[in-house]
Amino acid sequence: MKLRRTDIAVIISLFAFILILFVGYLLNPSLIYDQFIWRYYWGPVVADAANHAASYHGVVANEGYTLVSEITYGIIVVVALYYIYRLLKKLEISIDWGFCLALLPFILFGPFSRALEDTGYFKIPLTYWFISPLIYVQIAVYTIFFLVIGWFFEKKNKHNIKEKLGLLITIYFAVTLVFLFLWSCSSLVAYKLHPILIILCGFTGIAMLLFDYHRREKITANMVLFSSGLLLLLPSVALTSLWMVGERWNVSTGVRVDVLCIVSFLASLTVFLTWFVAKFSKKKNVVEPYTKPLNLAMLFGHMTDGLTSYFSIYDPLGMGIPVYGEKHPIPLFLMDLSGGLLFPVLKFVLIILIIYLLDVIYKEDLKDHEMFVNLLKIGVFILGIAPGSRDILRVSMGV
Repeated sequence: MKLRRTDIAVIISLFAFILILFVGYLLNPSLIYDQFIWRYYWGPVVADAANHAASYHGVVANEGYTLVSEITYGIIVVVALYYIYRLLKKLEISIDWGFCLALLPFILFGPFSRALEDTGYFKIPLTYWFISPLIYVQIAVYTIFFLVIGWFFEKKNKHNIKEKLGLLITIYFAVTLVFLFLWSCSSLVAYKLHPILIILCGFTGIAMLLFDYHRREKITANMVLFSSGLLLLLPSVALTSLWMVGERWNVSTGVRVDVLCIVSFLASLTVFLTWFVAKFSKKKNVVEPYTKPLNLAMLFGHMTDGLTSYFSIYDPLGMGIPVYGEKHPIPLFLMDLSGGLLFPVLKFVLIILIIYLLDVIYKEDLKDHEMFVNLLKIGVFILGIAPGSRDILRVSMGV
């Protein structure tokens, strides 16, 4: 594949950045590692794993993100989205609501596993892999791996499908065995999940794959993504459920199903009212985009995030929720301005504006770039539902 100017610019920028770090480290290790890498990137990961501030050579790093790390990760996300889009376009995979649903298990695996990390479930060094940004790198690798496998079986192997299906099931069994070791046998976890549960999780993923195959008489990339994602997600869902019903491996301030229900209800109500107003409005050309599933998913994700932050930090209904803190500097600034209420309100307004810009004002200009627009929407959805789900799980589990 021919390199574009963008590729050359990215390669040169990456090489220059690494070279500057390398030369700088040789000349002044303390400045490069202690004051930069440790303070802004690795130190917060270590602090998160330890659940308190961490110090290295006198440089203190706190849990959460810094403005420097947020900008860095934001740039990485933008570049990653660009190359993911090119990969999907090359593989001729449709980016639509169905693709978003196929990604959902991978999307939810992040917050569920992060919530488990908050309970102290994973032990060092495994715990580092379940702290952002490493957890998202891990999920990206899983997703791309199974995406390519799904594409291979759907697009490149239309003959001898039953033999290919058997090979795919063998891969699923292998993944299940790996997770059987991790969740049930490893000394790197605080609670060993019963092997039968892991096997049931594996069979659920395989059953979904077989059901879709018999319904369509073919293997689809979306179903490979969805069913393989279940292999990752279901064990963490099982562990979270066990914690909620009382099988705990660490201290808890108490299960708060009430908060989970209230936030879920308010987020769902906001989405329903938005859909209802748009559905029965006379200005169909303006409001019709607010009835589309992917747009409503963006709204639900960010309302979940905004409302969870508001309830967990400010406890507006006096429910006795333990005090939580906001790790992201920009949301913290917005909440400090308004006692917290401004954050979910701005989240709502922001998503409404994004939908209006993409699907109304610039609809004609972007009609030839529908796949890229949908990928951006999925990215926006993930930026809301991932932290929102993790936070509501933390509050609900009392950690």
